Amino acid sequence: MDFFSFLRSRLAASLPGIDAHREFVPALPDAESRLRGAPPGARASAVLVPLIPRTQAFPDVLLEVRSESLRTHKGQISFPGGRLDDGENPEDAALRELEEEVGITAENVIILGTLTPLYIPPSNSAVYPVVGMVRSDDAYISSAAEVAEVFSVSLSTLLNPSSVRFEPRTLFGHVVDVPFFDVHDRVPLWGATAMILNELVWIGREYVSSQPAIITQS
Repeated sequence: MDFFSFLRSRLAASLPGIDAHREFVPALPDAESRLRGAPPGARASAVLVPLIPRTQAFPDVLLEVRSESLRTHKGQISFPGGRLDDGENPEDAALRELEEEVGITAENVIILGTLTPLYIPPSNSAVYPVVGMVRSDDAYISSAAEVAEVFSVSLSTLLNPSSVRFEPRTLFGHVVDVPFFDVHDRVPLWGATAMILNELVWIGREYVSSQPAIITQS
């Protein structure tokens, strides 16, 4: 079974969710509160987790570095995404944001399912990660107002434990070791994006276990 067939089936079943998210939550006093479900009144957002098929067993994951001119999360690595407009569902919002930020239209994406939603307390956001396979690997037309850089990383690289590092940061008055994926030459991949991505990594490991002939590469 190829990875995309496995992933589509896996996303329709019970997911690792909080267990995968927990590995990328810094050891803050309120760490467990960051793993709870969203409360009533949380603002709904969606992101598109774009996967690009490659000749090897695993796809590339498309990511972006947010513009330094944005008010929030500027300069950070993220997935294309944003708030749901009135009447939108997460899938529609994720596809709209993908086109607005990266220039990939909905016609070029096959939706495979959704990962586990997560709650971001500082922004009171309930984030719904939608997973899609990108049909075309043409050049991207990114939004200069929102996106500083578009890049991709192989899921096989993320499956390698050596891609995870820790660095001390001061967060909310506490100095803590923050876990991150070291996949960019300047910007650490941490926070909610890393939590979402780590659930995909867990599923990737399940796939490796089910297909013993697969050899992952960094």
